[in-house]
Amino acid sequence: MKNIKKNIGLAGILGLIGLTIASCDLDLLPLNDVVLENFWTNKDDVQSVVNSCYLGLQESGCVEKFVLWGEGRSDNIVEGEDVDEDIKNMLRGNMKTTNTICDWAPFYEVINRCNVVEMYAPEVAVKDPNYSNSDLAVNLAEVKTIRALCYFELVKAFNRVPFSFKPSIDDDQEYFLTQTDGELIIDTLIMDLESCKNNAPRRYAHDMRKNSGKVTRAAIYSLLADLYLWRASDANLDASRQKEYYQKCIECCDYVMQFKVYEYNLDEDGEFAKTIDRDVYSDFRFPLLAEEKEGKNSNGPLATNAIFGTGNSFESIFELTYENTEDDAKQKNEDVSRLYGNSTSQGGGRSQQLSANDKLITEVITGKAYDDTKVFSCMTDYRSIASFKYDDSEIFKILKYVVSNNKAGSGTGYGKVLSSSSSKWEAPAHSTEQDVRVSGARTEGWIFYRITDVMLMRAEAETCLAAIINPATIETGTISLNMDDAMIVPEASKSIIGSDSLLYQDAFNLVSAVYMRSNPGAWDNDKCRPQAGTYTSYSSMLALVELERQRELMFEGKRYYDLVRHARRDGNTSWYKAKVGTKFSQASRAALAKMNMMDFMYLPVLKDQMKINPLLVQNPVYYDEEELVKN
Repeated sequence: MKNIKKNIGLAGILGLIGLTIASCDLDLLPLNDVVLENFWTNKDDVQSVVNSCYLGLQESGCVEKFVLWGEGRSDNIVEGEDVDEDIKNMLRGNMKTTNTICDWAPFYEVINRCNVVEMYAPEVAVKDPNYSNSDLAVNLAEVKTIRALCYFELVKAFNRVPFSFKPSIDDDQEYFLTQTDGELIIDTLIMDLESCKNNAPRRYAHDMRKNSGKVTRAAIYSLLADLYLWRASDANLDASRQKEYYQKCIECCDYVMQFKVYEYNLDEDGEFAKTIDRDVYSDFRFPLLAEEKEGKNSNGPLATNAIFGTGNSFESIFELTYENTEDDAKQKNEDVSRLYGNSTSQGGGRSQQLSANDKLITEVITGKAYDDTKVFSCMTDYRSIASFKYDDSEIFKILKYVVSNNKAGSGTGYGKVLSSSSSKWEAPAHSTEQDVRVSGARTEGWIFYRITDVMLMRAEAETCLAAIINPATIETGTISLNMDDAMIVPEASKSIIGSDSLLYQDAFNLVSAVYMRSNPGAWDNDKCRPQAGTYTSYSSMLALVELERQRELMFEGKRYYDLVRHARRDGNTSWYKAKVGTKFSQASRAALAKMNMMDFMYLPVLKDQMKINPLLVQNPVYYDEEELVKN
């Protein structure tokens, strides 16, 4: 299909990964003959194309879509400075079929590379005795995971998309595909990953960059958990199927959580022990990085800097990793730098096309009590000042990924940040308390999965599963939690699936563990943390989980899909509209009216793609008018 693929001939591969083959050799045979007869001959050939699959995700285009599709459309984001017209229209809810943000081509280019590896790698295993069956199994697990990641992103963004595991090899091949229903694609991806989930390495020795920068078993299980959670959210499923998918999600999360505990215990040098939050580990028996040094000296946010500044942290499971250099010959993360900004010095640098929604903090944070009606209600939460910068007169600048060494808690001491002259909360002076990235480096990573994401996926699955097991808890307020028990050890998950009360309890504890890591000051102020007695129904517990996901995963490409997943469970857009509708004040009346349609949550098919492939069908929201014109 010419509109969803890129020629993956040898010349293209060489341009991507710089194989050491003399250019004169390429002129001896036609391109396709070189690919089929001369290239796929040994282990190095396969590994080179596998590497190109990783590089394809890093290229400009894919990361842009991860940011804009998964975060830009959410209630976390509004317009920043010097916004492109296409981005401005997306943020205002005025999507058009000509908006290039809807271009899915970058993902299909990566998918095609993965398909090519799956086709030719088995032949190399026959030709090259140095390319073992175990090598083949690892490479196939890698490309299947990358392919599933791309298709999952497409399904979440468009719902129905062209789908095939067959590669397009050359421009003479007719490759037009109809769209496949998103639920069928998810089912197929699950089966594909289930078949290879134990073929990837558990870890790459002690190399943290590889452990999170390449596909591991934990990465596959994390993606599977996400797929199962999405699949279970289909309101058209019967309760038994939903229960099955939620159980599978919990089991996959368990694998990842157990592995992280194992990895922590395997640390013979005790380096991890020096960096984890001892209070969280003591109360919840899970190793999360500490925001402050032991003793609470208000010198954080250490975990934030390790995860998003340095990158490839202990908590990371799978992320795009860019070499820390200003060498323009090396791959750069142009998209995050362009969209979130990348300052060169105090008060200067590149502008941010996206900024944090000023509604994330709308009034003074007194620090007196946790409040579920607000994203941030206590002054103890590092995420309220480490994720973005409040400024009463300017946009709320995004700091996550942009700042390499945030010093939000230094100076006057964390928590002492109220302004007597402002009706709003004020953060410490970030402009003088942070080390920013060098503009020319553009080395920000992009995290697909990290352990707190997995913990909160499990909490969401447990909450939804508990409501299926005992529907009486949905609205009647019958949940009773015994918080004297510690967080349930992952190995015990199979024994708790039959108990709705234990599922709710474990979900609450998972949320509490993530929350308390970012709120070290709340250990001394019990009112600044969620109280178990407040969550007496399914709806209140789910709201707690979703709010914690918003705080913890802010600007990481997760929030919009969390909103869509909730709407899918409800079978309507009422809750979704309440969240995102506030940012669409400049949208046309036609666009606002269409928010009642479930298909409004998904993107239109790009008009250029429709012209190339006559088999494509447009999103029904865009049937009547190809462009939404303001009335």
